[in-house]
Amino acid sequence: MAEYQDNKKLPKEKITKDRFLSIFPVFQRAPSALVHDILLSSQYLTAPPNTMILRDGQQCPGLFLMLAGEKRIFKTKEGREITLNTIVPGEFCIFTPGCSLSKTPYPANAVSITDVEILIIPPEKLQEYISQYKEMINLIFSHINKTFADVMELITEVTFKRMHERLIDYLIEKSEDGKLQVTHQVIANELGTAREVVSRLLKDLERRGAVMLARNSIQLVNLYHT
Repeated sequence: MAEYQDNKKLPKEKITKDRFLSIFPVFQRAPSALVHDILLSSQYLTAPPNTMILRDGQQCPGLFLMLAGEKRIFKTKEGREITLNTIVPGEFCIFTPGCSLSKTPYPANAVSITDVEILIIPPEKLQEYISQYKEMINLIFSHINKTFADVMELITEVTFKRMHERLIDYLIEKSEDGKLQVTHQVIANELGTAREVVSRLLKDLERRGAVMLARNSIQLVNLYHT
């Protein structure tokens, strides 16, 4: 997996005000000075798929605002992974505001799933915006509330649902026209289990006629009645 390298010699790309406001509509009623300063003061980051944007224990350089693409936030332990959240345009990882302001290490890993574009608001600017503009406070707290609800749902699933049930829910949620292009390892990472467990459960579903398995492909057949 590639590591993101901050090359300060690269010229900063231009993000138009209209594009920024279309992605983060919370700022549409904000003073023009705030939006102008965000675009002027923030670092612009691009990365291809499968790039480690932030690593567990790394110092966070600011608030990461997602402009384009998708990235995954996950934890690892003893060689296993579990996805905590997926960040899409108009969102940010809830760990970055607190970590950047308190200068504490980032407590997870963030990796790009697709090509990504990100604006990074530096800590000193973030503190200034929070103290002066309600729009920044609204952005942070509204997204924190949403993400905590998602994390609570994840905790509930991990605690109270059997892996068999969680796998079925995952297959139904992620399928398009009854089909998924995904490896068993990716599913294991999403669900926080071992690849061997996912493979065994999928084989069981195949024997029962609920799915058809091929290389990196799963076809749902009669899963809804399983």
